[in-house]
Amino acid sequence: MRKRIQIGLRIFIAIAAYTFIAVKIGLSGIAKILDVVVSSFSSDNLLWFVLVIALMPMVWALEAVKWREAISSFTRITFVRSWRSVWYGVVAGQLTPNRIGEPVGRLALIDEEVRGKAGVAAVLCSFTQQITTVLFGLIGIGWWVWGKGFSLLPAAIPLWIAFLVIGLCVGIMFWGLFYTKSITHWVERIGWVKKILSGESIEFNFCCSTLILVQLLSICRYLVFSTQYVILLKLFGVNASLIDLYAVVGLTYLFSSFIPSFSVGEVGVKAGFIIWFVGMVSSNVAGATAASFVLWMLNLAVPALIAAWFKWRGERISEK
Repeated sequence: MRKRIQIGLRIFIAIAAYTFIAVKIGLSGIAKILDVVVSSFSSDNLLWFVLVIALMPMVWALEAVKWREAISSFTRITFVRSWRSVWYGVVAGQLTPNRIGEPVGRLALIDEEVRGKAGVAAVLCSFTQQITTVLFGLIGIGWWVWGKGFSLLPAAIPLWIAFLVIGLCVGIMFWGLFYTKSITHWVERIGWVKKILSGESIEFNFCCSTLILVQLLSICRYLVFSTQYVILLKLFGVNASLIDLYAVVGLTYLFSSFIPSFSVGEVGVKAGFIIWFVGMVSSNVAGATAASFVLWMLNLAVPALIAAWFKWRGERISEK
């Protein structure tokens, strides 16, 4: 009976993932995007398309290494198994607002006795990636506002409000990273949390070297997928300097990360921001939208469709 329930749940998750992806494709205006993609596909651009595709495994390889290092203090997993765990998290992320379910999804492939600690580690991994997003976003703001004298936001929204919100969020994340042990000690004493943990203690702390390594891996991962974005913008006819495009991508990731949206609307949110910011250097709206959609398809949709069929518990994941 238990096996049937697991199979049924996997089928449900797979169908839900396929449905969300189909809706995204429809909402993104697939016909217009295909026109831009097809017109850009030529022998001159072939190597660039191959490079963008080749960088996708690197994005997830870095995340797999980061995840393995983050949980290394309480469990050991192989690189391949870490990758599988990360990709299953992608499936769960597709079904929740701002992919907040991604850390929870990773736990399905982690042994039960350490899932509480792994859940904390997954949240901390998300924090390091968000801190990286903010770092490069602030660099982008500095380039446009003080380097080029452009206004990023509508006149009715003062820039200091954006800085206040960003600073508050980053402060909370840094506090969470450096005071993990104190926070987990308090959380595990809550009644319903204690019941879910079933006696497992979630108290642990990143050592300084692990925290630095995880943060550096987050930065490397960001540089890889932002480079994919820039290459696609160039391929789809958004003509601007590389530094302008990297700044545009940085601003897009920064502002879209603070907008609550279900996965079904995430690609639209990013496309909206990329159109807004690309508009400062180019009028190619279709190219900017196509870049957002193709990058989402490559880095999120394809892994989600593959991982939706992973076994939850086909083998023991941890190697102690």
